[in-house]
Amino acid sequence: MTYQDEFFTPEEVDTQIERASQLKEGDRTDAEVIAYLRSFYRTDSRQQQEMLDRVWNRIAHATPSEQYEQDNEKERYMQDRQTQNSSMGRSRPQDPQLPRRTSLVQRLGTLVAAVLLVALVGSMAIVFYAVRHTNGGPASPHPTPTLSSTPKTAPVPLKVISVGMSVMPRSIAGMPCGTNVTVTYTALFHVTPKSAGGTVQFSYTVNNGRGQTMASLNFGPGETTKTYTFAWSGALPADHTYPGPGGIEVTSPNQLISPLVAPTGRCS
Repeated sequence: MTYQDEFFTPEEVDTQIERASQLKEGDRTDAEVIAYLRSFYRTDSRQQQEMLDRVWNRIAHATPSEQYEQDNEKERYMQDRQTQNSSMGRSRPQDPQLPRRTSLVQRLGTLVAAVLLVALVGSMAIVFYAVRHTNGGPASPHPTPTLSSTPKTAPVPLKVISVGMSVMPRSIAGMPCGTNVTVTYTALFHVTPKSAGGTVQFSYTVNNGRGQTMASLNFGPGETTKTYTFAWSGALPADHTYPGPGGIEVTSPNQLISPLVAPTGRCS
């Protein structure tokens, strides 16, 4: 130290006092140095304490303005941001809403990836099924029913195509005249297939058409044949007029005449 009035820090004063304390007692020069240092240290400490008390009193009684507080908060915020940027390698400050946007983009990306994955798997399954089906692979356990390409035919109108006749007994030859007999005539009607059905009206005769009796038959949808029987009963006449030829004459839905039949032979 060159000058007596040079400023000493508290650490330097303590160091000098410690060194002086280690000297031998009775040395006047050392005692004066120690006394001087202690006096200087106490005065300097007292002045510093008074200065600090004045500063804290002014701070305590001062009312900072609102603008000053805002500026101070901004300054602290900027200092904090600069400290964070320095610790992170001076990276660019991030937007407060950036994490939220990043999370939303990640979710949308995940959803799009899932949809694309499902579409890819579905298309691969379709292609695989088509290849197996083309190469004669096993059929599906639930085959899809195929609709018939043949259109349904509409029912046709009812029409009598033919009438077949038969008679019993087939012969009366050798029977004595005057014998009571019953002759049965059977008519077999044939109509158009797949018809809508309906009523067939006709008349029948047992005496070659000299006398006729009206009758009818009902056909259901799709029916194609029906039989009708009629008879003559009586004594065989000597003039051989009965039993006569019997048959059918259709009048509706169309007109048609059947063959005539009768027992063969004559009574004697």
